[in-house]
Amino acid sequence: MSWPAVSGRFLPFFRGGICVWVFAQALLAQAAVPTLTGMAPFAFKPGSTVPVTFAGKLDGTEPRVWCDDPALIFTLPDAAGKATLTVAPDARPGVHLVRFVNAEGATLPTRFLVEALPLVEEKEPNDELATPQVIPKLPAAIQAKLDKGGDVDGYSVTLKKGVPLYFKIDGYSLGSPVDLILHVLDPNGVKVATFSDARNLDPEGTFLPSQDGNFTLQIAGFSHPPASDVNFTGSAACVYQLVLSNEAVVKRVFPAVVSVEGKSMMELRGQGIKPEASKLEVVAAQVVGAGEFGMFFPKGAVAPLPVLRTRHPVLVLPGASVEQPAPVRAPVVIGGELREPGAVAAYRLSLKKGDRLLARFWSRSLGLGVEGDLAVNGPTGQQVAVNASPADVFAEPTVTWTAAADGDYTLLVRDLFQRGGEGNEFVLEISAPVPGYTVELAAGAPVRVETGKTAVVKAKATLNNGWKEPLLVRVTGLPEGIYASEVAVPEKGGDFDITLQAAANAPSGTSPALISVWTKATPPVFAGAVYPLRAELKRGTSSSDFARELWVTVTLPGAPPAPAVKKK
Repeated sequence: MSWPAVSGRFLPFFRGGICVWVFAQALLAQAAVPTLTGMAPFAFKPGSTVPVTFAGKLDGTEPRVWCDDPALIFTLPDAAGKATLTVAPDARPGVHLVRFVNAEGATLPTRFLVEALPLVEEKEPNDELATPQVIPKLPAAIQAKLDKGGDVDGYSVTLKKGVPLYFKIDGYSLGSPVDLILHVLDPNGVKVATFSDARNLDPEGTFLPSQDGNFTLQIAGFSHPPASDVNFTGSAACVYQLVLSNEAVVKRVFPAVVSVEGKSMMELRGQGIKPEASKLEVVAAQVVGAGEFGMFFPKGAVAPLPVLRTRHPVLVLPGASVEQPAPVRAPVVIGGELREPGAVAAYRLSLKKGDRLLARFWSRSLGLGVEGDLAVNGPTGQQVAVNASPADVFAEPTVTWTAAADGDYTLLVRDLFQRGGEGNEFVLEISAPVPGYTVELAAGAPVRVETGKTAVVKAKATLNNGWKEPLLVRVTGLPEGIYASEVAVPEKGGDFDITLQAAANAPSGTSPALISVWTKATPPVFAGAVYPLRAELKRGTSSSDFARELWVTVTLPGAPPAPAVKKK
């Protein structure tokens, strides 16, 4: 005797004195919550159809593969994890997220890349200095793995004196549990340069060879989160991509800010950029993503570039210095740079007694080089405010001050370590502190609610600059038969709970819910709540630090528990 697959709403019925409910429960116990720990390969070219192999399992009821871009379409994997990915020609370059989903649950996302450069597979053995993998042609994007403890991968490239080599590694940004470093060895095997953290734990930079010859790039890494030993790490999860180019590369845009209204003028900066091709006009629609930051992919870039969005006027004020502070009027966003070591940029604001201003600073989070340090001097030259040292070394500084008297106040920007030169650029916003709020979920692990029961999603509201208006949290997109009451945000912000209630007869199913925060004003405004994908493992910024879709599953009594979640 065979039984049909069990799905949807289940009601007991009797046949020949036997309660079929018992058999339905037995079938439910066999339902499988999906698992997903990786995929190979993990980088794909636009306009291609490629076989992929998932590490994980997707079966059960209503199985599907979810991806963050509709231009990327996966087939369902077979029992061996084999599937096919079709990448549309207009697929967004950069890091993407993929999940397995079925009626019994959803997985945490795995990251992968859409890469426009020629793809090269790592070839082992390449551990020894005498036998590095030869990369015959640049540019290239090398897919690789530190597959065992102590692993050191080597790549040989032929360089010419004075011709720069740009490199970018994606490891942390792919979710790999590794803090990577890159050593450059000259043709004699002498180490001539070392690169580590850039905007996060991943190295990025430019090497300028002092001679012709075959140089070796060695890549190794330490465990992240840090382990008790300091040996080089390696495992099946320690994947990375190494991008190399000795051609023209757009490494950044200046200023790294786009107006949400009208057009913005930018300068393309990097290596080998011709002056006549360096100016670019940008509109907000060209920037991908929601929120304060977006990703922009100009022609000539090897990866999307982060930029700030703003509604304020944008100014570029070259030559602003302590000797000659540039006069500005708030609100304003300034694109600045520290051209020499020890340089200080200075901006003068004429204020009335009682005027209150907030200066926000961005550089490292935009992939730029300044460790920001801000200070404000009053009309008589005395220091009236300075940014506090953040606990997170990757956090950007802010400074707030109130004018104690009429007069000119000078805002000073310097690098904490007195550095300057190429890439030491920044974005600085000066405005009156505007009341605002953010809501962040404590975690983004998929939520499971048994029929007739409840589950609690923990959240935290941060009210900024004196926000007073009442706020309400609403949840949309929940599975059929599940409900969340409207929640009032605590008057002073802080922690609060969102309760999900499943009906006694709710059918099993999984869907992505969205949590948003609404004002009571007429008309209201709203903001989306997010959750951290990296939680306490966050070190710097990347394009996949936060997500909005909270996956919620209705489970029936007797359904198997979700697999244990491993921190990545």
